[in-house]
Amino acid sequence: MAKAADSAVTVARNVTPDQFDLPTPCPGWTVRDLANHLTLWSAKVSERSARRLPPPGDGSEDESNDFTAGWPAPFVEGVARAVEAWDAPGALEGETVMMADARPAKFIHDMVFGELVLHAWDLAVATGQPFEVAPEVAEYTLEGAAGMAEMARQYEVFGAEVSVPADAPPLARALGVSGRDPGWRP
Repeated sequence: MAKAADSAVTVARNVTPDQFDLPTPCPGWTVRDLANHLTLWSAKVSERSARRLPPPGDGSEDESNDFTAGWPAPFVEGVARAVEAWDAPGALEGETVMMADARPAKFIHDMVFGELVLHAWDLAVATGQPFEVAPEVAEYTLEGAAGMAEMARQYEVFGAEVSVPADAPPLARALGVSGRDPGWRP
């Protein structure tokens, strides 16, 4: 998770408020929407889930919250705490709660790992930045995306699979599996 977070943070640090209204590969989302989503799910909810804390009832994880004040600090600091929490001994064992139902902790980890990488790519291409991840991060993202693609489509988290050549790099194949066009440009 640390390597994935490093790649995401590199992108986030180069996103400026004047880019918040730009479109992204996520249908109907602007860069602001994506920055909020990354901060909420890849930082706040990810850390809480790793620490096995229940969802708060105070509205702090409401998707309508704007987490972009002081961007990128809320994301950078939050994702660092999430990485630390997932790196703790036993974090991948047992069950945890992301939203309402308990699920295996490793399943939640893999979901937020993929979310972090895929949305960091979305943020990078929306803002005209390169996006590089370590080969093992790309492979892990592909394995996770392929493993949960059917369920993700049922919940409308992934779009229809985009055809990508079988010999394409692992990140491009993960993008395709998740319904993203690796060639997307604003």
